Amino acid sequence: MMSGAPFHPQVCRVLTDKVPKMEGASHGLEFCLAQEADFEAVMSISEGIYGGLDYLPVRYHTWLKEPHRRVVLAKKKGQVVALVSASILDDGCTAVVEGLRVAAKERGQGIAGHIQQHCLDLVKVDFPQVKVRRYVRSGHFGPESLAKYRPICRQEILVFGFKVEEFRPKLDNIIAQLKASGAEWEDPILLAAPDVRGAFLNPAVVDGMLPGKTIIWDWVPYKPLASNLEALLKEDIVWMADNKDQPRVLSLGTAPYRVPIKADAHRLCIDVLGKHFACARNQFLAQLRQGISTMQGSLYCLISLESSLRQEMLSFCENSMGLHQDIVIEGQNVLETDM
Repeated sequence: MMSGAPFHPQVCRVLTDKVPKMEGASHGLEFCLAQEADFEAVMSISEGIYGGLDYLPVRYHTWLKEPHRRVVLAKKKGQVVALVSASILDDGCTAVVEGLRVAAKERGQGIAGHIQQHCLDLVKVDFPQVKVRRYVRSGHFGPESLAKYRPICRQEILVFGFKVEEFRPKLDNIIAQLKASGAEWEDPILLAAPDVRGAFLNPAVVDGMLPGKTIIWDWVPYKPLASNLEALLKEDIVWMADNKDQPRVLSLGTAPYRVPIKADAHRLCIDVLGKHFACARNQFLAQLRQGISTMQGSLYCLISLESSLRQEMLSFCENSMGLHQDIVIEGQNVLETDM
């Protein structure tokens, strides 16, 4: 199990003193752990992230309370210019680096590298058992970039936005038509905690279905370990499968949460694990219906899925559901390297 110094907000600046001073001083930077009072400053450097679908406004305050996470700020002349976070997962062996932000006017000066190194130095002090650091990055990487990392997996991302009140009856009609046509429709199964443990710790599922033997939930990669599952089971996740004992597709859905793109906008992430299109489509529709069941306003749905399913799912969403991609995110890459 994980060990290490717990996080106490009131001693944040003392904790950073354990890390040797960095070359960052040549950039006029000082580093400290984030505080509740820094929220507005952090939001000011995060404008436009993910096209307005940024998760950080919802997660920031929760992150500060997590004992096995460090959220580091870089400041210049007292002003916040960068943020990065590292959470400790996988029985304490992995640091997952998340939430990198650099103020627009400060980009291109090496600040991202400095703050990430400072954060990782702090992790080494507080969690010396960590051996690996992991990242989830969008885009396409050439051989030179990938030489710095071990690629674990790549998932494609589709993003669709719509007004829930207008779309809900259409979704119900699409599901009814699929059921009536018999087009490989089977009602997805909601998984209870014992079912989740049984599925995600099954070696056949781990080796044959999970991308890079990795559970991905809302852009965070987890190894299929009992400790990770216990942590995930405490989150507000909708778990689905086509079959409890021999699944072909598994999926995880978030509860919708607010994002800054519009006043009434929410984000819903659906991570689809597996390569069978009909099962993936069925679970996407079922997750979507579950997610919008009690909400109103604008919804932006992010679907993460196997590359082999991208074109078929895109065609189904556009031609059968009348959805179109307003925001393009170029894939989701899980990368790792040694500490």
